[in-house]
Amino acid sequence: MARTEDILISVHPRHVDSMLSGRKTVELRRRPLKLSAGCRVWIYCTLPRGSVEAIGVVAEVVAAAPSVIWRDYGEQCGITKAEFDAYYEGAGTAYVVVFSLVTKLPSTFALGEIRRHLASFQPPQFFKRLLADGPELNLFNSALPLPVAA
Repeated sequence: MARTEDILISVHPRHVDSMLSGRKTVELRRRPLKLSAGCRVWIYCTLPRGSVEAIGVVAEVVAAAPSVIWRDYGEQCGITKAEFDAYYEGAGTAYVVVFSLVTKLPSTFALGEIRRHLASFQPPQFFKRLLADGPELNLFNSALPLPVAA
């Protein structure tokens, strides 16, 4: 079976809540992300919660003019048009990560707990690629249920 790619992103609590409720099915970014369909996105909820709480699966990443992104994905953004316009002010290109799935982790990882295992852990400002056998991914994977044997 092919190995999936894993990244960690930081998202504000309001937007994590919108993702988990299904109101927000895309993640907006001002900078490009080179992600493949099927990439697992571990979602760190920023302070005051400060924990890895959810995981998403990328369907695709789309780059286009902000007006096109709003037209095509505005209802999936979980923000108002005014917030969208303010976020992309001055940007010629908008990037959107379209999720096929976002789900709450059965066990979350608070920042303090992560740092007990990985003292130098810092939440990413933009995103961080997780190494296949790296300590962060090994820790986060421990929150997932084991696959059922065939």
